[in-house]
Amino acid sequence: NISEGLEKCQKSLNDYLDSKRNAFPRFFFISDDELLSILGNSDPLCVQEHMIKMYDNIALLRFHDGDSGEKLVSAMISAEGEVMEFRKIIRAEGRVEDWMTAVLNEMRRTNRLITKEAIFRYCEDKSRVDWMLMYQGMVVLAASQVWWTWEVEDVFRKVKQGEKQAMKNFGQKMHRQIDELVTRITLNLSRNDRKKYNTVLIIDVHARDIVDSFIRGSILEAREFEWESQLRFYWDREPDELNIRQCTGTFGYGYEYMGLNGRLVITPLTDRIYLTLTQALSMYLGGAPAGPAGTGKTETTKDLAKALGLLCV
Repeated sequence: NISEGLEKCQKSLNDYLDSKRNAFPRFFFISDDELLSILGNSDPLCVQEHMIKMYDNIALLRFHDGDSGEKLVSAMISAEGEVMEFRKIIRAEGRVEDWMTAVLNEMRRTNRLITKEAIFRYCEDKSRVDWMLMYQGMVVLAASQVWWTWEVEDVFRKVKQGEKQAMKNFGQKMHRQIDELVTRITLNLSRNDRKKYNTVLIIDVHARDIVDSFIRGSILEAREFEWESQLRFYWDREPDELNIRQCTGTFGYGYEYMGLNGRLVITPLTDRIYLTLTQALSMYLGGAPAGPAGTGKTETTKDLAKALGLLCV
């Protein structure tokens, strides 16, 4: 009878934990014991030590006390110490799964607003390297890729209108941008600013290589496969969202905040894997990279997720 009673208790406990995990799916990333320690504690700060498991590269939430003694969540802090201030403060009260869901939604909402602002203020009254210091690392990456996509397509429009040297001129501009970044990196910078510049430099070098290949291959139309097969970032006025396109696939940007998470150096093979995976996903299929151990299968898949602003576990 005791054994049956224990089994019944265990089953009821598992059902209870499952109900909490279904309410906030990121609880699936932590163990039963860790989830019980969160649920059994009335202090919202008990989630801090588990944040790194539920989010990619996020170390802490910033809490402070409200007027009536309640806890408020005002920001997310990455493992490197980069801060994303929420546009709307979240009250950490009531059921933990409810306010954690509110934190997740506010992270995405704030990231979207900051990304939109960064895109519309790109090189408005500052040089590109100074503009980068105004925003978080992943916001800078997304915004600069939106502008690079627009600039390449603007070159295609100019070529159509008879400007034969437009692509060559843009190639020279890309080289100058990289020179400016390299010059800035040699200066005395904070650790986080240096990391931000390094990550943008990796993406810029790949963008420069693409433009150079267009010049060599005389790619002069936006409909050519060489351009269609690139990850292209667009801020669509309607429905006012950031979308990423590659061949037949269109993906909404995920706005997952990941701090100053570095990016992989992109090789022609990386490009092929991106294309294969995005086409598979656009057909509602999966992808399974195969190859020897330690060649970067997992990291490449994670890097594509970072480019799309999605959490990859």
